[in-house]
Amino acid sequence: MAGLLSEKINKNFIVFEGIDGSGKGAQIELLKGHFESKKRKDVIFTFEHTRKGFWSEKIEDIVGGRIKNVPAEQLQLLFILDRKEHIEKVISPALKKGQMVFCDRFFLSNLAYGSLDGSLHWKTLWNHHKELIGDEMVMPAKTIFFDLEPDVALSRIEKRNNGKTIFESLNKLRAVRENYLSIGAHFDGFEVVDASGSPEQVFEIVKDRLKEYL
Repeated sequence: MAGLLSEKINKNFIVFEGIDGSGKGAQIELLKGHFESKKRKDVIFTFEHTRKGFWSEKIEDIVGGRIKNVPAEQLQLLFILDRKEHIEKVISPALKKGQMVFCDRFFLSNLAYGSLDGSLHWKTLWNHHKELIGDEMVMPAKTIFFDLEPDVALSRIEKRNNGKTIFESLNKLRAVRENYLSIGAHFDGFEVVDASGSPEQVFEIVKDRLKEYL
């Protein structure tokens, strides 16, 4: 059975997902280095939320705990509105030029994090994507989920010593991981990578999964 919105898949769009502390960022840096060493000019790296513009500033204030008692659905709508601008201004223009786009987080983050407390079903959040983004939605050909035990991820987060977001507790990380694994199965191109090894060991798996792009 085809995944949801499979007709919107772009073969040059790849997304990386993972719970906080999964090592996803380190893998992205290694991949950047790989492309730079080959002097590839047809690749861009981007991320969500974008840290630019009105919507993203609101997200930062809420996730960082500076604005409190915000309903879960309101926060998730901000993420979707930020994504809409990101697609319009960055992702779609690059894909139309024939570039490869690697994105650190995309819609699955919304669905996994937004439904963790049970007050929102992930399908409600998915419907919000269709309502707010509509025909402009782009789907990745691959979504690589870096899977790591939440207690290991939390220990990595604590070693950063730069504070925690509202999502970075053991119970929440466990719930988000379970959400990713169950929700991801509904979408084409969702792949799980064991992120428990060293960055170099994990990167060897990533290169194998992405060999057609390298």
